[in-house]
Amino acid sequence: MSQEDARKMVKKATKLLQPSMLALRMKPDWDAAAPLFEEAARIFLRYRAFKDAQYSFERASEGQQRLGSELHAVKHLESAAECASKDKRHEDACNLYKAAYETFASIGKVAMGAAALSRGAKLLADEGKTDLVKSLYELALEAIEDEGGVDSSSAGSLVITSQDLFGAYTKLLVESKLLQDAARNELRYAAFVSSLSSFNGSRSLCRAYLQAIVLNLVAGNGQEALATWNDCFEVEDFMSSKTASCAQDLLDACRTGDYKHFMECVTSGGVLYELDNGIARLLKKVSQATFDEIGRGVGAQTLTVDQLGSQGAAEGEEEDLC
Repeated sequence: MSQEDARKMVKKATKLLQPSMLALRMKPDWDAAAPLFEEAARIFLRYRAFKDAQYSFERASEGQQRLGSELHAVKHLESAAECASKDKRHEDACNLYKAAYETFASIGKVAMGAAALSRGAKLLADEGKTDLVKSLYELALEAIEDEGGVDSSSAGSLVITSQDLFGAYTKLLVESKLLQDAARNELRYAAFVSSLSSFNGSRSLCRAYLQAIVLNLVAGNGQEALATWNDCFEVEDFMSSKTASCAQDLLDACRTGDYKHFMECVTSGGVLYELDNGIARLLKKVSQATFDEIGRGVGAQTLTVDQLGSQGAAEGEEEDLC
């Protein structure tokens, strides 16, 4: 079939949505119109007429929603978004993925909606549209955080979706050289994992804290790395883990000001095996200048696990004296 045939289908479908005394039609006939829009969209797509295909997919999606088939509606919305992206209308694509999420959310499928946003983010990331990608990830993360807060029956799918979302968002931020934003995203993931009482996420939690510390180090922000480390003292699962030892070794090396020792900790201390590949590569490339900047932020304030224990014992003795 030709594009002209597709246009005739769209015209016919549009007429079916209008009241007609002659045809004894008092309301839109979506049962007949939706398949015509769908077929027209496929024909337009075959001819790479992306704008016409997008319009037809959107009308087909509207039809499926009116017919109570939200899952089919979402499929058409995502197809419309792909057409918009191929036609370099990236904001349209972003808005269509958001509409797909809202459709999923309207039927209680929040995790599936977040996954749709993730697909949109990855598609637009390939086009270099960082701001739009960030808006999709932020909406997706807010959605699963809200859903996780009620500890719903979909906790299992939320965990899987969250791992993909937070990981992909961190990767994007790292590639965009927004390292401290990436560190904050890792801390956000740790908080999310902690909120899921039905999920034992200690390994994910530990990895997130370590990556947050390392990302701040790589960014040259020793003070923020130290603040994150000190906050972690409240998290027993982390402080008793191998990842805490890795973080402590790095911070202690920064405190001594010995760049050679720091790089030895990086290459032989096992920390690289605990990190995502992109973060590990950045850690291996920390320069002397960045290390010196880290050292100024860390200073001599870092407390090791042993020092923390001694400090706690001293505080206990003071309380006894009171």
